Amino acid sequence: MRLKARYTVQSCCPPSYSEPRPGRHLRSIIRITWMDKVTNKDIFERTGLPSMKELLIRKNLRWTGHLMKISPDRLPKQILYSHLSSGHRKRERPRLRFKDTSKKNLKLRDIKTD
Repeated sequence: MRLKARYTVQSCCPPSYSEPRPGRHLRSIIRITWMDKVTNKDIFERTGLPSMKELLIRKNLRWTGHLMKISPDRLPKQILYSHLSSGHRKRERPRLRFKDTSKKNLKLRDIKTD
């Protein structure tokens, strides 16, 4: 009897819902209820875990590192370095692009770009 792979195309990558999320059950572990009115920031400080902002910065920098290593003919790198030739933006403040947040995160960490 032959077993089928659970994930056919991406057998090495589980779906995102199975990724461990830091802080998912911290309130129950520390025995704090929602009625105690303790902020998430305080809970992360008590447990010594990094904040969600810190985790997002880490993921952004990690993905930026992957983009720098791949060859220029790959689609993600082409999209990162491309510019829109046509189209228009809304009148309000422009939305942040991946490029903008990556530059901001690199500055925050004092990482020099060459």
